[in-house]
Amino acid sequence: MSNLAIGIFILEEVYDYQISGYWPTTASGGGSTSPYPYGYFGGGFPAPYSTVDRIDYSNDTATASVKGPLSLARARLRATGNSSYGWFGGGLPAYSTVDRIDYSNDTATASPKGPLSVSRYGLGATGNSSYGYFGGGYPGPVSTVDRIDYTNDTATASPKGPLSSDRLYPGATGNSSYGYFGGGNFSALSTVDRIDYSNDTATASPKGPLSVARYGLTATGNSSYGYFGGGDPGPQSTVDRIDYSNDTATASPKGPLSLARRFLAATGNSSFGYFGGGAPGPQSTVDRIDYSNDTATASVKGPLSSVRYALAAASPEANGLSVGSLLPANNPTQIRPFGYFGSGATPGFVYTSTVDRIDYTNDTATASPKGPLSLVRNDSAATGNSSYGYFGAGQAPSGIQSTVDRIDYSNDTATASPKGPLSLARYYVAATGNSSFGYFAGGFFPTYSTVDRIDYSNDTATASPKGPLSVSRFGLGATGNSSFGYFGGGNGSSTVDRIDYSNDTATASPKGPLSLARSYPAATGNSSYGYFGNGQGPSYVSRVDRIDYSNDTATASVRGPLSVSRIWLAATGNSSFGYFGGGTPGTPNVVSTVDRIDYSNDTAAASTKGPLSSARYGVAATSPVANGLPQ
Repeated sequence: MSNLAIGIFILEEVYDYQISGYWPTTASGGGSTSPYPYGYFGGGFPAPYSTVDRIDYSNDTATASVKGPLSLARARLRATGNSSYGWFGGGLPAYSTVDRIDYSNDTATASPKGPLSVSRYGLGATGNSSYGYFGGGYPGPVSTVDRIDYTNDTATASPKGPLSSDRLYPGATGNSSYGYFGGGNFSALSTVDRIDYSNDTATASPKGPLSVARYGLTATGNSSYGYFGGGDPGPQSTVDRIDYSNDTATASPKGPLSLARRFLAATGNSSFGYFGGGAPGPQSTVDRIDYSNDTATASVKGPLSSVRYALAAASPEANGLSVGSLLPANNPTQIRPFGYFGSGATPGFVYTSTVDRIDYTNDTATASPKGPLSLVRNDSAATGNSSYGYFGAGQAPSGIQSTVDRIDYSNDTATASPKGPLSLARYYVAATGNSSFGYFAGGFFPTYSTVDRIDYSNDTATASPKGPLSVSRFGLGATGNSSFGYFGGGNGSSTVDRIDYSNDTATASPKGPLSLARSYPAATGNSSYGYFGNGQGPSYVSRVDRIDYSNDTATASVRGPLSVSRIWLAATGNSSFGYFGGGTPGTPNVVSTVDRIDYSNDTAAASTKGPLSSARYGVAATSPVANGLPQ
């Protein structure tokens, strides 16, 4: 560390002392859904504090509520967690202590768990639903990354592959597959390191840098984007957005925070990021970033209960973890593990309103018929969120449809409810969406590029036309994650269009094509990959193409095939498996076959599972846990 950097470091610690009367005893001259829609901000200066404040996302203009404290007062710590617990680790002066907050009992004092492998402060932290990663820090600085195993959190954290360089005061966030550590050090780095959770003994990989070099920043995000805000030198109000699907590019500056600050903390849910506290001041201000409108200045919301900085934050809903507000009221601990295949035509071109439910926990059984759609239809499309499934468009005896039926997953034996229609009638359409909106695109007759958006919070209204596809087509497939929708194939093409949900009035962007031009494929996926299977191109194929969302300009890669070549099938799934059901291998033959793709071994041929209750084609499918929706 340079003499200048050492001097800045000492000034920072003197500032801590001046406003808090606290001096570290080891001072040195150097260097994500549960049913709990809350954000927790803990620790910090001045004092130091053990206080934990809880922000209620459903009432975020109120002052944060004080909850059970940490077991130890400290500052310059960091936190991460899963949908049930938050882990707060490290802190000044050079602690290895890790406290666990139980979201279901958040008035109790946090429980000390297995320590970090190295005592430190000024570190960064992020993780997924299984593990938490704490990286960098001081004394040092160090590049050490410790991994907490949430299923065995009384053990000492395990050192894993290090960061690419020593870091002090980085920000960190990520999604279910990767963790991103950005900035850090008093030499003010712009470097962003990516930890691959599936290969976490390797050294982290440098990715596209931040737009501004800095330290003392913080970060949060959802399953598709990471937002890094604040920091020094400055202090700064800058917010950079990392696009996980294109993480080699320089991060994009977005709307700033409402005020410049350093040593703040951040967490959030799938829609919003909350940045709280910070210095100078210190501050109690909480800024909210709206991910769907992230070029605007962050909105000031209800403050923390007291002014502080050098604090940490965690939430059961951050970084693409589950969304508590979408959990069924009578099943608060788990979203239902089911897939729904509805509508279609049986042999003899007989249209049906049947809805079959696949139970992912018992997928060798024949699918169970549930409450039907409100009308018989064929060649429709379906999508939904964690509470409802929406089946729209298609052909019926009365003609081409714009109608939309809604299935209530908490009452799936009832007949589906008609909701606001699409903006135009069509069939051979495709649909996907996220937790807030459903997008129905393309279709026939004539050939359309129209994209209609259903707002799940106002689903009796007519769907709103948004930015069109790049080319008109029908007989396409669609899938996506919480931030993007991918529409592929159709009209004998290999074209894949990507809709950016945060800017859905723009024309969809063409991305890397499918490996084979085809019509009538089906598609599903998880938060990291999309799988397009079967179709006609020109003969019927069993081929499955995988789109890697983190590298979506590349041609889709060929994976293990389905068991039967067919068209007019449907697909849905969960975070681990994709289910492709129904279809025709050539009229008049119609099948009830359901194939399962194992995402962890996707080069193998798909496994045949329990069939649909009847053979049919032109079917549509959705699930409460498809496309990276919470498990």
